[in-house]
Amino acid sequence: MGLQKGIQTYSKRIQPRVGFSWDPKGDGKTAIRGSYGIFSDHPLLGLYFLGDASDGSTSGQLAFGGTGLCANGAGDPANLNAFPIFQGLIPGPNGSVSSPCSPTTNPAVLTALGYQPDQQQFQALNFPQSIFLNQNYLNPSTFLPLGFQPFGYPQGKNFVYAYSQQANFTVERNLGHDFSLSVAYIFNGGRHLNRPINANTIRGDLMVGNFFAALAAGQNASSPFTVGGGTTHCGSGPLGPWISSSLVNFFRPSGLNPSIAAGLLATGDLACVTAAQQLEAGLAGQGFNSKCDPATLANCIPFGDMDANFSNGSSVYHGLTTNLRKRISGHYELLASYTWSHAIDDSTDLESTLTPQDSYFPAGDRASSTFDQRHRFVFSGIYHVGRIGNGGLASTLISDWTFAPIVEFASGRPFNIITGTGDNLQLSSLTSRPNTFVNPGCTALGNLPVSSKFSPTGVFQEPCIADFTGTLLSLDGNLGRNTGTTPWTVFDDVRIARNIKLRERISLDASLDIFNVANRFNVAAVSPLYTNAGQPTAAYDPRQLQIGLKVNW
Repeated sequence: MGLQKGIQTYSKRIQPRVGFSWDPKGDGKTAIRGSYGIFSDHPLLGLYFLGDASDGSTSGQLAFGGTGLCANGAGDPANLNAFPIFQGLIPGPNGSVSSPCSPTTNPAVLTALGYQPDQQQFQALNFPQSIFLNQNYLNPSTFLPLGFQPFGYPQGKNFVYAYSQQANFTVERNLGHDFSLSVAYIFNGGRHLNRPINANTIRGDLMVGNFFAALAAGQNASSPFTVGGGTTHCGSGPLGPWISSSLVNFFRPSGLNPSIAAGLLATGDLACVTAAQQLEAGLAGQGFNSKCDPATLANCIPFGDMDANFSNGSSVYHGLTTNLRKRISGHYELLASYTWSHAIDDSTDLESTLTPQDSYFPAGDRASSTFDQRHRFVFSGIYHVGRIGNGGLASTLISDWTFAPIVEFASGRPFNIITGTGDNLQLSSLTSRPNTFVNPGCTALGNLPVSSKFSPTGVFQEPCIADFTGTLLSLDGNLGRNTGTTPWTVFDDVRIARNIKLRERISLDASLDIFNVANRFNVAAVSPLYTNAGQPTAAYDPRQLQIGLKVNW
């Protein structure tokens, strides 16, 4: 699968850097500067932790799909779902296998399951015989067929350390009277950035095609995930053959689900296992594992999702910055800065929830970065009143004040508009995006169109299988990543301070800080869901006052 546990060390990193400074007229009033360098990075320690603590084997993590009330009685592995687990209904190690919610009829499996009804959890510490560790559920003595295999967070093989190329070019001019103006171009290009991609994700096109074939053959399947979930696990119909989706691990590249296949062999269903093996053989040219032997478990890959961190990400930043600066003189100083910039990347973080919308087409996620901010203007200054007059009450009251305002105008940042469901069947609900067109077939299935100012067509609709045209991309939403933009923000703060002389060697510094002077509503976060995209969900602080006193002696 092109994965590994851990990251190899790499010490042969060359990081050249060069810079220059030039005064074109030699009068000390103009400076032209430039620099370029390569800067290497080191992978975050979190990557090592994820690969070690969540390898899907020595540290097992599984998802139990569906819900149910143990309707099929004892011995049904589907009893391992949210309701019985969190209601304490599954028997413990000394419980009865005849209990309605027992997932097995084998007492040894109950013991290895290690469920603790009084705590509604499975034994986790000092329990190496757990069926969830080291794929013990495949052991003949504690065999338990699992529809969803363990998942993990490994690293991509041949992981490469990231580096960036950074450059800047600046022109600065002394304008006289303590004023200076600078204009700078800044570039930063990231290469080999780590990004999460599901290396064993579901092939949605094969899932939907299999679903349609099963429906045409008269099967009662409620979704592509439930095909073959009853007593019949394979067959053929007008649209061709169909197979139990869990038997082929929901059409993941890892191939057969060895626990389901071994379970079917144990019940004598050789025909469906053979059909599944033939199907996998036909997909071998597309990178599927076709060599799994469920009888001996040779060449089987007992894993589900593998949200691996690869080093194939990239980013680019272009920035143009202008600064007008005045050094302190005449009782005041100021700095006014404006920045235009654009940051582009294909992944912003290493979190597994930030995998691409479609792990088979990760390039489709290249867009403006989550932290991209196109415009930013900041003004700050300090004005010292100084000593006014020759004494007296009026002179004392109006002297020694300091006013220090800071004002920032900033454009909004991008946010990803999502549907909140895994529409393309890759189980990535936090990255699935809507369509910007209306399909009447999806409307008929209950996916009603929603008007939105963030859609180029003015409307969003959640994708559905009615969009399927036989390709993977037809199941993806056609809206680009990070197409939403939060509102502008305006921050205006001021400090008013005064030094009060109490005695010759004792003084008092009094200050009043006012944050958000205008008491403007600045949006801090918005809803990413397509149904109410852009609706504020959090705000920055309202006007706040802070008083400070400091005695000096």
